[in-house]
Amino acid sequence: MKRSQIVITLLLLAVVLVAGFASGFSASFGALPPAGWLAVTVFVGVVGLALVLADTLRGRRQVLEAMADSEMQSSEQRRTMVMVESLGAALDPDGPPYPHPVINTATCIGCHACVDACPHDVLAIVNGKATPVAIEQCMEDTSCQVECPTVPKSCIVINTTKKIPERKVPNRDPRFMTNVPGVYLIGDVSGVPLIKNAINEGGAVIDFIVEDLKHEGKNGQADYDVAIIGIGPAGLSATALAKQRGLKYIALEQDKIVATIDQTYQAGKYVYFNPVEKPVVGGINLAGAGATKEVMIGSWMETVRSNGLVINEFEGCKSVKLPGETSGFFIIETEQEKNKRKMQYSVRRVILAIGNRGTPMKLGVAGEDAKVTVTATEMVMPAFCNKCGEKRLGEVRFCQSCGQQFVPKLKQRPAFEDDKVKYKLSDPNDYSGKHIVVVGAGNSAIEAAVDLAAYRSDDGTKITGWRDNTVSLVVRSNFKGDLKLGNKMMVYECIDEGKITAYFGQTIKEITPEEVILMSARERDAKSAKETASVKNDYVFALIGGEKPTKFLESIGIKIG
Repeated sequence: MKRSQIVITLLLLAVVLVAGFASGFSASFGALPPAGWLAVTVFVGVVGLALVLADTLRGRRQVLEAMADSEMQSSEQRRTMVMVESLGAALDPDGPPYPHPVINTATCIGCHACVDACPHDVLAIVNGKATPVAIEQCMEDTSCQVECPTVPKSCIVINTTKKIPERKVPNRDPRFMTNVPGVYLIGDVSGVPLIKNAINEGGAVIDFIVEDLKHEGKNGQADYDVAIIGIGPAGLSATALAKQRGLKYIALEQDKIVATIDQTYQAGKYVYFNPVEKPVVGGINLAGAGATKEVMIGSWMETVRSNGLVINEFEGCKSVKLPGETSGFFIIETEQEKNKRKMQYSVRRVILAIGNRGTPMKLGVAGEDAKVTVTATEMVMPAFCNKCGEKRLGEVRFCQSCGQQFVPKLKQRPAFEDDKVKYKLSDPNDYSGKHIVVVGAGNSAIEAAVDLAAYRSDDGTKITGWRDNTVSLVVRSNFKGDLKLGNKMMVYECIDEGKITAYFGQTIKEITPEEVILMSARERDAKSAKETASVKNDYVFALIGGEKPTKFLESIGIKIG
């Protein structure tokens, strides 16, 4: 017993004795009858035992908590030490003592995950590997280490006291099946944003499905054996191999084929096929250590043509209903973008290769669904000479009979409806003499604004001329921290030349047929907000990022952890 417990017990005994003597019992019994003494003894013993038990339990709990904390710290230290030891010679003993990332180039796969995650431009891809380029700018964000997909981590933040959480990715087994039987997950969305990895997974998953369907036996009630949702590198690889393996497939892409790759890399961008030592065994070709974006995509499109692949472009998946909800098969519900037609397919297996960027985020303002009527003209050369009537042959500019010059004439094309608000810029050459508003502060928005206002050199590093569009850039606060230096310099050059008008700290209040109404970004209610500016407008490009497909995956029942 502790000293305090003994003191409390003696005080209780003293209180009982005083009460006993004060009661007037015979002193021969010590101021209490025998039964009273027995009761006092039992009472004091019970109180003492209770105090000892309580103290023991409290001490045991404190010891267990201390052991658990120690074990957790030891486990975290061991995990950190394993990761740090994996860096080997990458650690510089004379490096700065403050927190900063260190890269193990031997295991780095050049996936851009750490570069994209860092909000302070500390990291960049150099020769296909992540490299610290501005260590002094590190603010101990640690998201670079969190997002690194390799095991062990290739990016480690050293000298940090922060507890770095684990990376949350969808659950799947070694055969790429999720916790939902019959639903497979491959490519970027699985947690490893790497082209070569995606192609290999796309090939391997088809062979797993072929094996599964053999054991299941034939069943002719479903429309298709497999649905492939998302046709990037992983989905295209799976589609090609499904055709080669004789599976009845439906391939769905909410945009165009490999749109994510096409929009991620600028024209002429050289793409490294990391890791170099890993061979490609999927359904599409990826030869060599790397290639320009155009060469890479060109070879993939040749795969589509040579294999006769059928892919439903601009048809987005809206839901995946599990077997038992409506039938014995998965029911895929989609919507075709151009005519808004809703479709439904029954399939035996589902492959999700939807990427990790998700669907584009919308502005959520009045007028966002507006349409514009587009009229266009083209220059047409006359078929006959207007002087002698001689027929023009080939592409000649002068009449061979009389020497009269053939003068082209403007011909009106049929008018068509177009979306006023767009969520990607496919080709800036499609827009001329337009009033355009670009919304966003990241690299994609800034590049689009520059491309709509100016012509860039082949390598995309400098401005070579000006377009005749009027471009306005709407930025909610300021440019993002991960904005590339080259993009920042070019957009400021456009602003200085008056080719782009920037509206910082503002956002869109409403989109009307003729203009865009702006308001302060601090306002929460667009209805009551005051108008800060009105901008004449033909098109709006909302380039404010994409929603990760977390909700879509969870709606199917896929666990993420």
